[in-house]
Amino acid sequence: MTHIALNAVFAKSGRFRLIAAVSTAHEARSVVLAHKPDLVLCEADVAGESGLELCGWIRLASPATMPVLLSGVNDDSLAASAISCGAAGYLLKISPPEDLIFYLYGVLAGQQIIDDRVTARSWRPSEENSLARYGLSTREREVLDEVLLGHDNRSIALRLRISIDTVKSHIKAILRKTGARDRVHVIAMALGRGRTDVLIPTGRRQSRGSVA
Repeated sequence: MTHIALNAVFAKSGRFRLIAAVSTAHEARSVVLAHKPDLVLCEADVAGESGLELCGWIRLASPATMPVLLSGVNDDSLAASAISCGAAGYLLKISPPEDLIFYLYGVLAGQQIIDDRVTARSWRPSEENSLARYGLSTREREVLDEVLLGHDNRSIALRLRISIDTVKSHIKAILRKTGARDRVHVIAMALGRGRTDVLIPTGRRQSRGSVA
């Protein structure tokens, strides 16, 4: 029934066209090869096969096609696994239609999107992750937490009740201590891998795309 709901969402938005709805990974592969859609939405389990493996296959078979895992589970570890397997996004079925459309435009814009409703435990700084050895102060860790949740400098300043200049100073210190090139790079380091393109979208885009 998910594809019926999605079709209604896409039809109402007028921005995406659903070109196929399939129930097996084999059918999905056939559609991808035949139509080269802009996006493919799949679940973690596709008729007993791994949706994560399907995402990885899509990346190799049709590089212009962006696979997105659409999940009914708010699971930060599954989100991280999906991204590491090649998914361009991890979105939740509970997201309002307008948010889903917004996220999909972020994917089409070249971002890797994790629904901002997903708890961020797996990419928060901790003693076990790859950022622990850099000696960040307590306040720098708090600022980094906010960065990992997708907040800009102004929002961080308001949430932590500090000035924007202080936020900028802490971010500079974080980049200096970790050796990260920029905010995106430090997010990738917090995720524990070398990727540099895991983002929470910050702006809406208007274009059309095809979805399988």
